[in-house]
Amino acid sequence: MNTQHRNNVSDDCQSINLRHHNTRSSKPSDHGRESSSALPIPTDLIIDIFSRLPLKSIAICRCVSKTWASTLRRQDFTDFYLRKSSTRPQILLAPVKNRELFFFSSPQPQYLQENLPSVVANCHMKLSFGGFGEIRCGRPVHGLACLRQLRVSEGERETVLFICNPSTRQVLHLPKVKTSRPVVKSMFGYDPIDKQFKVLCMTRFNDGRDYHEHQVLTLGAPDRSWRMLECCIPHYGDPPKEICINGVLYYKSINKSTETYLIVCFDVRSEMFSFIEVKVTLQRALLRGALRNYNGKLGLFISEDNGYFRSSISERSTSVQLWVLEDVEKQEWSDHINLLPALWKNLVGRDYLFFAGVTLTNEIVLAPSSPSNPFYLYYLNTKRNTVVVRLVEIQGIDVSDYYMDHVVLDHVEDVKLYDV
Repeated sequence: MNTQHRNNVSDDCQSINLRHHNTRSSKPSDHGRESSSALPIPTDLIIDIFSRLPLKSIAICRCVSKTWASTLRRQDFTDFYLRKSSTRPQILLAPVKNRELFFFSSPQPQYLQENLPSVVANCHMKLSFGGFGEIRCGRPVHGLACLRQLRVSEGERETVLFICNPSTRQVLHLPKVKTSRPVVKSMFGYDPIDKQFKVLCMTRFNDGRDYHEHQVLTLGAPDRSWRMLECCIPHYGDPPKEICINGVLYYKSINKSTETYLIVCFDVRSEMFSFIEVKVTLQRALLRGALRNYNGKLGLFISEDNGYFRSSISERSTSVQLWVLEDVEKQEWSDHINLLPALWKNLVGRDYLFFAGVTLTNEIVLAPSSPSNPFYLYYLNTKRNTVVVRLVEIQGIDVSDYYMDHVVLDHVEDVKLYDV
């Protein structure tokens, strides 16, 4: 660390005092003067002080001394910071531009009465890959994201997996998947009971449709290796877009034996597969719809456009439809149809919107996937038969020539430094 950087660190952190002086009288000296002795501040108080700092200050304070760095890596501190972050969730935005992936976050309006016209997004990090192949970002989970880089090495196609923490800017390269197949699909889940992140992957050949070799890796596990899993129902389909809810990964697929649509459920903690056979009346919606977290339940969102189901919403859309998995064991779904207002066409213009998620007050949040200036999120209040729409502008993002890969609600800031 150079001198200039060290001085900047001191200036940024000078308001934090980890020790204080006892002002009470001690034994007088021979000259009748009082002496003072320094007492250490209790650890829980130090943790509380550090937990009030923003992310950038946490990163700077790690460089001040070994003592501070050690304190900021303590499990009780990182857990406490995460709990506090969950009370003030963020919106995480991941735009892609010119083979570069960005991570932004902004405050998340929590309640219907928070009629904020705009919020400001801050950039956490940028990942550049140049000519080394395209990048795919899985849906971020509990503060972290799993990325896939598809590249050609010595004439062979390969997939490189790594974990990214936008809060700490940490990037972890994962061990190579044990396979001879060139296509690797990865999914990322979190077990809230054991507090473990796991990566699930499956492989196939370039000209094949079936996924094989289901493997799992636990982040931070001592063995640091992929483990083979048994999956009792062979299935296939386009690369699945998963969602993790309460420790279960859900993704859409097709039963190879019956050629019917199903939802695959992977329990992150037990590493067991189960399956939801979708009724005929729901299969068309499942094919086109988007899986999202609906207040702790699996939700399937879709829009209707002149009799066609679509996973995006446009000016031609007339309604938003929602199916909620009310009972996993009985596989019972409830359905809700919400008509869009008459002025919807004027509000959305020519944008194509995707389903970003649902707020705690059951507002459906939509986001444009293509360049839009200014950049708005659309909040749909579905408590009435006809939807009420409010717009929140996200400022601070250069919206020219990008593709919005993900907009994730309820993002939490995790300051823990992970090992593979």
